Amino acid sequence: MNEEILSLYRAYNVAMAADDTTALDRLLAPDFTLTHMTGYVQPRAEWLGELQRGTMRYFSSAEDHVAVTATDDGWRVVGQNRVVASIHGSGKYEWPLNTDMMVQRINGDLQIMGGRRDDLLTAKVKATPMFHVKH
Repeated sequence: MNEEILSLYRAYNVAMAADDTTALDRLLAPDFTLTHMTGYVQPRAEWLGELQRGTMRYFSSAEDHVAVTATDDGWRVVGQNRVVASIHGSGKYEWPLNTDMMVQRINGDLQIMGGRRDDLLTAKVKATPMFHVKH
């Protein structure tokens, strides 16, 4: 099962780096939210819209480490990637990101329920929850 979860995580990163909102639409649960390193909790439709408009552009995502842990209602995936992105008109930068997400099987399909991204330099000192799941 962990291989299936890893494949989902990797498909998410490939789709994000390609700004492939069609693929992301299939991978993300309807109530998905992404909590950015700023603490902003961004709804699914808003994030996908920013990708479509190009206000958030991702160019690549290189995986350094990823771990999958089973939970009572799904899986927790924690991965460290080096992501090259341009956000809201900023320059193109490489960010060492820690992504922490919850995955559940919904109607037979694996879906990403929510995620949180932190800069690896600050991820270890965050006291806030590492993921946000809207029920």
